[in-house]
Order: sequence, then structure tokens, then C-alpha cells
Amino acid sequence: DEHKYTLYGGSAGPGKSYWLRWYPIYKLIKWYKRLGLKGIRAGLFCEDYPALRDRHISKIEFEFPSWLGELKAGVSEFHLRPDFGSSVLALRNLDDPSKYLSSEFALIAIDELTKNDKKVFDVMRTRLRWTGIDDCKLIGATNPGEKGQASVKNIWIDKIFDPNKIEQDKFAYVKALPSDNPYLSEGYKVALQSLPEKLRKAYWEGNWDVFEGQY
Repeated sequence: DEHKYTLYGGSAGPGKSYWLRWYPIYKLIKWYKRLGLKGIRAGLFCEDYPALRDRHISKIEFEFPSWLGELKAGVSEFHLRPDFGSSVLALRNLDDPSKYLSSEFALIAIDELTKNDKKVFDVMRTRLRWTGIDDCKLIGATNPGEKGQASVKNIWIDKIFDPNKIEQDKFAYVKALPSDNPYLSEGYKVALQSLPEKLRKAYWEGNWDVFEGQY
């Protein structure tokens, strides 16, 4: 809550996608209760629709209770009940970020941030605004080792910013570890620890250095 841009990243299995689904719901309700604003829009993004369907829509169908709101599959949105502000979590993909140039979101959540080029992050930052809300958020979750690792690692882990960046103190990195998730099966933990060395260091230990320079 103290930072504008938060990345939860590193290992596999700590509950990153779960957090990306529920934190926007928490913020939408909190904004409604604190500010009285209704109809606020947040967006949960994946790199393409199949990933969005597999990682999130299929989970929301069972995770989000009916008393909280309704999943409108036809428009890929979850609508909160009026008691919670009638706000919306839009479920979207990033195959063409330019299609959001006329959109506004009070909160943007991007899953597997490293699967996207830095220009995607830059475009989505321009969509982060909502009248009456002065603490809009952009959050992300990811594993290391994808094509966008260099820019993500520079900004959140190594704190290397462009010379003209004036929001350096608004970025926060939270390291993700399998031990964060008490529901992770022992079999999955064993599988992660049995991976080849580079993959084990990345997905079990959350090490960002093993793939550095690869892309």
C-alpha cells in the first residue's frame, strides 16, 4: 500500500497469481469504503488470452463467491455487488497494448511481467489514473528468465533507472519464495528442487542472476 509500483517475483509456486487476483478486489472495496467512489475499474492483464483464461478466469469462476459479485464471461469482467461499490475487475490481454490508449484504470495488475517488453509497461503506466483516487497502483508478478527480464531486473531489483525517471522511490520489490505458500504440495516442492541447476536456482530460490544476459 505504501508504493505505487510493486513487483512480487522470483520463484514458482508462492501464490503470485492468487495475489494478483485478490489484491485488486481488496483495493476496489477499500476505495469504495474510504472515498465513496462507485464503478471504479481495475485491470488484470496477461500476455495473451489463453494465458488469461488458464491462470485467472478459470480460477475466478470458483474462487470468488457469488455474494461478492458476478463473473460476466461475455465481457471478461468481474463485477462487484452494489454493497461493495459496483466496481469492475476487467480481465484483459496485452497482445496489443495500444488498444488501451483511451482506457483508464485505478489499478493495473500484470501477470508474468517479464513476458512483455518494457514498452508494454511504459504504455500501461499511462493508463493508470482515476478521478478522485490519488494512490493508483500498478502491480506485477513474475518469474525470472523471460524476454523482459533485463528491464524488470534493472528497475525493481537493481534499482537502475533512466536518468529522467522521477518516481524512483515509488518502486518496491517483494521476493517470492515457495515457503510463502502454505498450500503448496510437497510433490511440487520436490519437482522444483529436482530441476537442472539454472532452473532450480530461478524457480526454487528466486535467483534473478542465472539468466542475466541470456536475452
